[in-house]
Amino acid sequence: MHARTYVVSPQGNDGNPGTFENPIQTISSGARRAQPGDTVLVQEGIYRERVTPIRGGRPGIPITYRAERGKRVFIRGSEIWTPKWRKEGKGIYSARPEDDLFDDRSSEYLDHHNPFKVLLASTPYRREGKKEAERKAEGDLRFSETDDRIAYTCGQIIVNDLPWMEVPLKEELASEKWWYDPKSERIWIHFGNVVPEEQKIEITTRRRLFAPIERGLGHIIVEGFIFEHCGNQYPTNFWKDKRYPQKGAIGLEAGHNWVIRNNLVRYAKTTAIDCGRVDGNTPYNGYSHDNLIEGNYFIDNGSAGILSYGSKNLTIRNNVILRNNTLNFFGKKRWEHGGIKCHHFKKGKIEGNYIAHNAYSPGIWFDNEFPDSRISRNIIHHNGTHGIFLEMSNYEFDQLLVDHNLIFENRMDAIYIHDASGATFTHNLISDSSNPSSGGQLVRIQQVSHRASTANHSFFHNLFVGRLAKIETNYPEFLSGIQRFDFNGYGFHKDDRNFLISNKSDVPYPWKQDAFQVLILKELGYGKSPAEWIKLKNKVSINIDEWKTFWKNKDQKNDLNSFFSPDCKIRYDEHKQEIKILNFRQSSPKGTSSSPYNMEKDFFGKNRINNKNDPFGPFTLGKDKKDTYKIWSGLKILKPQSLPAKDWNR
Repeated sequence: MHARTYVVSPQGNDGNPGTFENPIQTISSGARRAQPGDTVLVQEGIYRERVTPIRGGRPGIPITYRAERGKRVFIRGSEIWTPKWRKEGKGIYSARPEDDLFDDRSSEYLDHHNPFKVLLASTPYRREGKKEAERKAEGDLRFSETDDRIAYTCGQIIVNDLPWMEVPLKEELASEKWWYDPKSERIWIHFGNVVPEEQKIEITTRRRLFAPIERGLGHIIVEGFIFEHCGNQYPTNFWKDKRYPQKGAIGLEAGHNWVIRNNLVRYAKTTAIDCGRVDGNTPYNGYSHDNLIEGNYFIDNGSAGILSYGSKNLTIRNNVILRNNTLNFFGKKRWEHGGIKCHHFKKGKIEGNYIAHNAYSPGIWFDNEFPDSRISRNIIHHNGTHGIFLEMSNYEFDQLLVDHNLIFENRMDAIYIHDASGATFTHNLISDSSNPSSGGQLVRIQQVSHRASTANHSFFHNLFVGRLAKIETNYPEFLSGIQRFDFNGYGFHKDDRNFLISNKSDVPYPWKQDAFQVLILKELGYGKSPAEWIKLKNKVSINIDEWKTFWKNKDQKNDLNSFFSPDCKIRYDEHKQEIKILNFRQSSPKGTSSSPYNMEKDFFGKNRINNKNDPFGPFTLGKDKKDTYKIWSGLKILKPQSLPAKDWNR
């Protein structure tokens, strides 16, 4: 059988054969027809439909969905809305959407096909609302002050191509905001000084944009599309609550051997893409495996760029993941957002991505196991909490490799780890926030529960610079354990007390502050606490010599080969995508140890000039080396409300 190409055009007809001369009109019609090896070629235009593949391809003969190269092809989960408006007050109008607008009536929805009739599973904007009140009533003692009047829907209103903000209470209506009244099923919109009849108004009518219903389909390629407007749900407790599965605007539905390439996903109510299993009830055995997510934009979505649960051999590379979590999910039961969030990530790779400005979120968040995986050559900056966040794993050393990343100016800690073990950080540039109120650190490692131990992390060949430049690990007893540090370059003076040991080795903390200080003084052979300890809580601060002594007493030789460049700083020009390394001075390490982590390639994939004498950080540094580096030459970094050039998907 010869492979076929089905041509789709807004001017087509689904009764046509799907040739260039007689195209079909919907991508869905192509999906129903396509067999392994076939291509659904979509010409320029706007397609308002949910695409639901009913079959996959086979090894070497995938089914391909491809946008016309050099053209803008939109798949939207919205419809133009031109209702009969009722004036409700100055600048305020209301209307009731007809039910036949909502054509995404998939059997997978356990609640309703109309996203306005479905409440978000957790309350956004850092508010405690109806859903939190329900959890409080069910006995969740973590919720105290709640307001059960506050509830948000999965719907969206888009006016003149921009999503307007939803408010949960009628009295909060203000210009360019909207409110849904569940009793009358009317949508109230505050148009300010303009009238609705003169605006282009779109309403989300679909809860997904491209996703099969059958789980486990494989060998599907999706490339070149612009996906916009989706009324999807926040996946609160998705692993046990089947009402709130982890489903993005694009979803692989536990599929395998998918390729998602050169697409743009924006303005989803919550998640842009899910690329693993979607819930704890997935009837597809094993991991979602061998998927590739590359060269895409995931920008300006309500909660997350990429979510993965239960993936094996997943590669996420060369994507721009920017300004997600626009709804500011943060707090208890808001754990599924950020740039990239992965659970059960086995033998995966996250490499070469640009991950920035994701609000109230980490850039990369690994939760609950990540064996034999790698995070490499990513640019991770200005995210709302941590640069990289690891939790929930029990491993020996070297189960996760984190190398050659640029991690800087994230709102909280550059590296944050709790209840997790087994990561190796090597040849990274790690810098904290220049915001004096952030309280962020270079590294923070601590125990917060009994779920897993916090031990066996390694930090080799990293360049640490920043404003506070604090490196904190917990005392290696109880649920904590040994951490390894060596061959690092530290951007502070060796006499500075920028190494911290905390008492957060179990829950509750095993020592009170006074007793903990006495313990550390005894181990260091001191009789009196340094003055700097007076203001500290649950920790002590020590300098490099004390740090070495502390770990030597634990039979661990740390930082014998590290050096200090106390005036070293970085300066980042976001417009030029350049990092400048200022005042770098490399001293010769006095140790004689050899390191198994001294990699031959640098951040750019080039051979290091002198591998033995230049082993620190992601770049080639030192005497006679340049100090300014162009760090990003991939996809154009888009400003808010903008699209790439028409030929971006060639």
